[in-house]
Amino acid sequence: TEIEDSYDEIDVEDLIPNEPMVVTITHNGYVKRVPIKSYERQKRGGKGKVAVTTHDDDFIERFFVSNTHDTLMFVTNMGQLYWLKVYKIPEGSRTAKGKAVVNLINLRPDEKIMAIIPTPDFDESKSLVFFTRNGIIKRTSLNEFSNIRSNGVRAIVLDDADEIVTAKIADVQTQYIMIFTSLGQCIRFELEKTRDQGRSTRGVRGIKFKIDTDIVVDADVIDSEEQEILTVSEKGIGKRTTIEEYRLTNRAGSGVIAMKLSPKTGNIVGEVLVDDTQDLMLLTSIGKMIRVDMQTIRKAGRNTSGVIIVNMDKDDKVVSIAKCPKEDEEIELDENGNIIRYNEDGEVIETSKDEEENLLDIIDNKEEE
Repeated sequence: TEIEDSYDEIDVEDLIPNEPMVVTITHNGYVKRVPIKSYERQKRGGKGKVAVTTHDDDFIERFFVSNTHDTLMFVTNMGQLYWLKVYKIPEGSRTAKGKAVVNLINLRPDEKIMAIIPTPDFDESKSLVFFTRNGIIKRTSLNEFSNIRSNGVRAIVLDDADEIVTAKIADVQTQYIMIFTSLGQCIRFELEKTRDQGRSTRGVRGIKFKIDTDIVVDADVIDSEEQEILTVSEKGIGKRTTIEEYRLTNRAGSGVIAMKLSPKTGNIVGEVLVDDTQDLMLLTSIGKMIRVDMQTIRKAGRNTSGVIIVNMDKDDKVVSIAKCPKEDEEIELDENGNIIRYNEDGEVIETSKDEEENLLDIIDNKEEE
């Protein structure tokens, strides 16, 4: 009788505990993960700082909680999509710099990451929405990207001289698409006006430019007309406007005026959905980084220039914007990473978890500083 050993194929992931991690990604592309238990507060009170050390020319741009088995999707300007399991991100301390993303995924020469999207699953009820510089939009079921490959996949077929500007994830709550152009146009239309397409397709026209030299600079997916959007121009002019002020139109139209532009404003450089729990970071052409409290930016009508957010030097201009965590914030988490809120009597009134918005400023206990 011959006895043979028999081993079932072992998946490495099965050997890794599925634990919640705080993942931070900086503007310059450094990423790390830290066990969420490292941030758990033992009691109320105290203030701290965002738990990451960055250099003068860098800042935290994304900050969320994901489990070790979750996946990060990286979308590049060339239309490629790459995957990275959270457990493959090097674990670091609260003050560690992290590791460059380019050392973790196989980017091609001249390929730049334009969007980073975390997902716990590839639910077919969700979609990835891609936006290109030349005004093309493409919506693809998230399930199309469930077959993870180390060298990535083509997510969209791009025309010559076109490239991806950004990509967003749309779910059952998403109602609208908004696209912004450099020369001040904006279009808002219903998400359902775009149908799901396969990976190896071009997409459809999202916005029609009034001027041939115009380009798309940013885009977003919107859940409610009550949300506010903040637009910023090259000369540091900006405004926050309620979504409902942007008239709902059909896809592929010219849209409406997003900002009244002039030589004093310069062109639009980007937009962000307003969140008063975060700050706005502006990057300029000469390398300055300017942090602004979103609550200090006044509301203004859609067809206006807005207000001065920051005074720019004559030879300088804003080149990009991003939301970032406030430097100081009072916050308390439970063992699952949920934010705990109290009423005036100290009683718990709400426990919520919003990986994109609320968990951007998990802080350390005052006694640990």
